[in-house]
Amino acid sequence: MFGGGVGRRREMGLVAGGLVVAVGGVLFMAGAETDDGESDDFSADTSEPFFNPSQRDWGEGMCESMASLKALQTDSAKKADTFAGSPASVASTYLTSASSALEDISRKFAAVDSLTRIPDTERLRASYLREIDRVRPEVSRLSDADGLAGLSTREKTGRAERVTSLVAGIKEPNPSWDQLLDDQWFEVAANSPGCVAARQAERAKSGSSQPSEPPEPVPPLPPAADGASLGACLDGACEVRVMKPEADIKVGGLTLEVTRDGSKVTVLHSYPSGGAVRVNLSEEGARGTFGRGGDATGTVTVELKGMNRNGAVLRINSSLPPG
Repeated sequence: MFGGGVGRRREMGLVAGGLVVAVGGVLFMAGAETDDGESDDFSADTSEPFFNPSQRDWGEGMCESMASLKALQTDSAKKADTFAGSPASVASTYLTSASSALEDISRKFAAVDSLTRIPDTERLRASYLREIDRVRPEVSRLSDADGLAGLSTREKTGRAERVTSLVAGIKEPNPSWDQLLDDQWFEVAANSPGCVAARQAERAKSGSSQPSEPPEPVPPLPPAADGASLGACLDGACEVRVMKPEADIKVGGLTLEVTRDGSKVTVLHSYPSGGAVRVNLSEEGARGTFGRGGDATGTVTVELKGMNRNGAVLRINSSLPPG
């Protein structure tokens, strides 16, 4: 339900007079203002975002809430086939516990503070809450103790099976947490101490043979002057992060189709008259050059500035005439 994230190692250092400390893969800046200090601001274009306490608390609150929901869904799926042939008390106990758990999960999501400067965080939280609250009234009705009184074993079993179906039907938001990990801010959120602890607890509960192995560290991406704004390339000169597996980058009147698979970045340009040029970039400093074809003059050069399994930074320069 939420991704494993990527481990990061950082040195302690001084930045503009503020101490930056790396703890569990999350960067904290001493003196950074929190919501209590009237700010949760950070630059969306920085290549290495840091957490202030309000951002850290958001990530950990979401990880705890998502882990609780996943645990309820896993438990419900295991019990779905056990009610038939069991005493009525088995179904009754499940109904009571499932209803209580869903109420608690709803409260957990509701308690996660919104970070208004990062709209995707609020959309994700609100989407989970809407989906849970969609089924919660029906689960509460089916689990009501007064309503269960006097029902036969078969009727209680039917109610329990219906609740397992409702719980299983709680959908992940779109985009989901895992999909949002393409954004470096969410990648760092997935590595906050609370999120790491939630994943380790989940692995331990599932009996994983490797419950406490930390994720293998991934080298950070180099800075990108234009952040993740691919539109900055329209004027013919940019330095951008490409976080999605596939992206189209327009440079003047030319379109580059970029695909990355973790080991290389492939850049393709298709000509309107037919044919295409494809270049594979697999190491820092690798370059590819493209032109419009025909009698057009000028070229576009794409250089791989850096890459890890989560993204790539490209430097693009063009000598093409406008248009």
